[in-house]
Amino acid sequence: MRAVTLRLLFGIVVSAVFLAVTLARVDLPAAAAAMASAAPALLIVALVIVLVDLTLRALRWKVLLDPLHAPERRPSLRVVFGYLMVGFFANAALPARLGDVARAYLAGSDFGSGRLAVFGTIAIERVADGLTMLGLAAISVLVVGAVAGTGDLVILGATAVTLGGLGLLLAWQMIVRTRFGASRIGAMIAGFMARIAGGAVALRQPRSAVAFVALTVIVTATAILIAWLATLSLGLRLEPMEVVLFLSGIALSLAIPAAPSSIGTFEFFGVAILTSLGYSAELGLATILLMRVLTTLPPVLLGVVALWALQIRPGQLLTQSTAGES
Repeated sequence: MRAVTLRLLFGIVVSAVFLAVTLARVDLPAAAAAMASAAPALLIVALVIVLVDLTLRALRWKVLLDPLHAPERRPSLRVVFGYLMVGFFANAALPARLGDVARAYLAGSDFGSGRLAVFGTIAIERVADGLTMLGLAAISVLVVGAVAGTGDLVILGATAVTLGGLGLLLAWQMIVRTRFGASRIGAMIAGFMARIAGGAVALRQPRSAVAFVALTVIVTATAILIAWLATLSLGLRLEPMEVVLFLSGIALSLAIPAAPSSIGTFEFFGVAILTSLGYSAELGLATILLMRVLTTLPPVLLGVVALWALQIRPGQLLTQSTAGES
């Protein structure tokens, strides 16, 4: 519990700094007026696509979960969707994406497949989404930066890819190629990762692996479409690669340890990207707030319904997430 409290306090400080920097450059009444001018029809279409996107994400998780169970004990798509929404709801309320830990513990207990194995499936989801967004960010930064003549974007993209690659290489070297891997701590980490790897059973089956990759591509496409509709509803005419840059940038900002729902960091990077593309800070803030409403509110509301349907007390989310930390 103390670790969670410290993370929350640290995240609040980080969020406050980013939010202050963002709001200092924005005329809030003008941003509110811009947001109020959004085209309702486009937002309704975007909302429908959000619901489709959430269903596809539940189906993708089910692809990973099914091999962990006997055919007659596989959880239904409805139940998987419910636990996914509970996880999204918890991520909106807890710092450091502890909702993923709560989802693993609650679903693992209900499904009877082992909490670490279920956590492994969630880790695979996050790695797939993270690598996809990192790749899209690198490509879009280079393309958009080169076309617009924005050297800062090119430098940012190259730096992100280089640091990410070096981080992965360093971690692999420490675990596999050094004495650390043979130490007691290294052995514990290796054992823990081996148990989590149980969630990757589906990826060893060609049919399931193809389904997982295909669904990852599809949900990436739906996410890009949602971002495009949100920007278009405010009159922003972004090129396809600019939409990809905007989406991947704000998606990667979620990795920064901030307050619940990435308050502050999400807004900072969204506004920074759109202003670098030539739009006003007010339009940038209006757009990112619309994105927040579209992508956060539906799963949170569905998460509340899922808590009731699955008979989960809200207090269990904090209990299970802190249990996973211990």
